[in-house]
Amino acid sequence: MRDEIGDYDALAELRASLPAEFKRWHPLAQAQYLETTYLLPGYILSSQGDRVAMAHAVEGRFPFLDHRVVELAARIPAKLKLRALREKHILRESARTLLPPDILERSKQPYRAPESRCFTPGSSEPVCEALSRPAIVAAGYFDPPAVDKLVEKCRRHPFVGFRDDSAFVGILSTQLWHRTFLGAAQPACSGSQAYAVA
Repeated sequence: MRDEIGDYDALAELRASLPAEFKRWHPLAQAQYLETTYLLPGYILSSQGDRVAMAHAVEGRFPFLDHRVVELAARIPAKLKLRALREKHILRESARTLLPPDILERSKQPYRAPESRCFTPGSSEPVCEALSRPAIVAAGYFDPPAVDKLVEKCRRHPFVGFRDDSAFVGILSTQLWHRTFLGAAQPACSGSQAYAVA
């Protein structure tokens, strides 16, 4: 890989693409610029937004992405945007008369993929088939004994940690994509691998 990359410096390329005044900006403004320029369009809005929505014939509308709102927000001083650890201070204050206090003051709720507890022991369903030992072996992406161990852990302990939940959903998603797009067979499942959508 080093031979292919050569002396390419990704950080130097990024620095060269930044506005001339970037170094003089407040750290919060710098972070917001990097996120809206590099993370938002190609990942959050594209992979998690437009592609998913349009795949189901849904066209999303994101009012906070109106360029006038974004330009106004960029001009607001950093000290007004973030009060200690209270995020979205101005937005919260603007909605004070519109939202109940428990919603207005609650902490930020991050999006998380469906957790393993969304799946429970059950009959022969697509989920259990995708996680069966023959399907894992046939697809060839994951270590079958490790998958068996994870599935069993999630079956016995429905409230596992974020890391295990993410691994479970990642493996399941990959297996379902493999079957859908590569036409892999659907082996029957039984025993501890009998998982079905709750």
